[in-house]
Amino acid sequence: MTRHVTFMTIDDAAHYSAEQRAAIVAAYPEHEREARARGIPVLGSGRIFSVAEALIACEPFRLPRYWPRLGALDFGWDHPSAAVELAWDTEADVVYVTSANPCVWRPRSTLPSMGCKPSMAWPPPWATACW
Repeated sequence: MTRHVTFMTIDDAAHYSAEQRAAIVAAYPEHEREARARGIPVLGSGRIFSVAEALIACEPFRLPRYWPRLGALDFGWDHPSAAVELAWDTEADVVYVTSANPCVWRPRSTLPSMGCKPSMAWPPPWATACW
């Protein structure tokens, strides 16, 4: 059995004029535009916050060792598990998501130890962990 996935965007809908496509995209809430018009992201339920990623993302940088760190884990019984590491810039009162580890390969309704082995060495020893 072979599989094929075709990705299409609103730009592939040739039965709409460029003006109609622009009007359709403009009618979507800003945080949904990439998902609805371009199919980004393709997995999950889409963006849930009404803030554009470009407004909250930054270029990678070396984190100061004195910033508090937190590792958090969602065991996800009826949805995939996920782990995230956060760093808190206490002077600017900004929290950064520094890494994420989705355990999407773990079957639903199973224990985390049955599929999230890569997360078991996580979080780093300097981070406080919670779940």
